[in-house]
Amino acid sequence: MDKFKKLLHSITPILIKPGQSAITISLSKRFFLYRMMNSIVNIIEEDPYLNFIALLKNFKLLGRFLNGTLAEFYRDRNKIYFKKFFYDRDLYELVKKDLEYFYPECKDFRMTITKKGVIIYENYKKNNFNLLLLTIHSGTWVPKSVEKKLSISARERFVEEDIDSHKLYGKLIIEKGGIWIDNKQSRFLIDFNRGLKRAIYANNSEEWLKVMWKEELTKAESEEIFDSYREFYFTLSRLIESYQFNIIFDAHTMKHLPGRPNISFGTNYIPRFYMPIVKSMQHKMASLGYSPVHLNNPFQGGYILKWLSQRFPNAFIFSMEVNKKLYMSSSRTRTFKNRLEKVSQDLTNIFDIEVDYEPEQEKKA
Repeated sequence: MDKFKKLLHSITPILIKPGQSAITISLSKRFFLYRMMNSIVNIIEEDPYLNFIALLKNFKLLGRFLNGTLAEFYRDRNKIYFKKFFYDRDLYELVKKDLEYFYPECKDFRMTITKKGVIIYENYKKNNFNLLLLTIHSGTWVPKSVEKKLSISARERFVEEDIDSHKLYGKLIIEKGGIWIDNKQSRFLIDFNRGLKRAIYANNSEEWLKVMWKEELTKAESEEIFDSYREFYFTLSRLIESYQFNIIFDAHTMKHLPGRPNISFGTNYIPRFYMPIVKSMQHKMASLGYSPVHLNNPFQGGYILKWLSQRFPNAFIFSMEVNKKLYMSSSRTRTFKNRLEKVSQDLTNIFDIEVDYEPEQEKKA
């Protein structure tokens, strides 16, 4: 945005030197061009989505990405340019399925999509309640070149991954408003909820799996994977620069083990001021039949909340874990649609926080 403003000022009639041979636009046209570009700047500053896209393009760290409405991508989902945009065909198919699933309710959402399957859904409501939702473990995609080196099978990964967590939590953005970051990459490729050095799992990094790799990744492969991590946190930073959120919510599911509750809230990084709201949500979920609903058992909040809390110490940030037994088969190989939709709607209903807004002009009046 600063560079755009500098460009604007460079063509301002007051600053123009008539004797320079490089200037060929008439003075009247320069006044018109200046007014037009000034209008563009104002529009971008008033629309956080345009500001966000401008930041992404300006820094160029993200490489190629697509932006448009969900309806446009749904329309183009079978076109060659869309198929070839993604890292491989498997990733394309995952994104395509999501477009088809969310199209009926989200056709007007604006979207930003990266080549490696980080998807941002925008249903931001200016001067209203807005949530920043993260479903960073919902993905299952691993490139074939990496998958063949893993010792863990696709079936074992499926049990550990947050299967359909994007469908479980996405209704929050549909009904309440805000921004949603979803991720199609498997945590076994790159885990955004860990520090950079631990983001690629290593042998013995998981208690339940001593040998992660049959064959070590090459340096080039590791660096390419780490690039996804850097891109994610860069994008997250730009989003927070461009928008204002009432709540930042890190959403997960958990494997059912003895002693684990049905629902758990992670509050390790939330300011004490907001704890009564979380406890109210806890009581609401319990009253809806989800008891036991625990705080900080078994998880208190991961790396991403720590990262956010260090930059925004007063933000209302917390995490949630939903036990997979609530919406998946006992073998955890398939999702029951009706159960998932019931849990999804109940989760949405507990976010009934109202935000009072009084425009500046009304205050002055």
